[in-house]
Amino acid sequence: MSVAFPTLSVYPNDDSFVETLAFDPSLRSQAEDGTVISRAKFTGVKKKFIVSYTYLPVADKVLLEALQLAVLVGADTIVWTHPITDVVYTVRLAEPIEFSIKPQQATIWQAVFTLIEA
Repeated sequence: MSVAFPTLSVYPNDDSFVETLAFDPSLRSQAEDGTVISRAKFTGVKKKFIVSYTYLPVADKVLLEALQLAVLVGADTIVWTHPITDVVYTVRLAEPIEFSIKPQQATIWQAVFTLIEA
């Protein structure tokens, strides 16, 4: 069962938002004469999103921590809306959310996480 991504009070950083393919779907091998033979390993290609928040209040950090626990990091899916295109994706956390505190501001956090299309 998918969990909805929480509504946060801040938007992710536009300058560090990354959208790419989650993996290379091709399978390649090189023949003895040097030619490369390739074919598709998978028919579908999933997207990967790297999302970063720089000025995250404690309340939003708590929401992200609750989300991470609710989906057991990558065990369950998340319904997430792309912050720029407003396209809705079903994704999983690729790894635990990385939190760090802003220097000299004990109530402001930074968060970075990677989402992979499910």
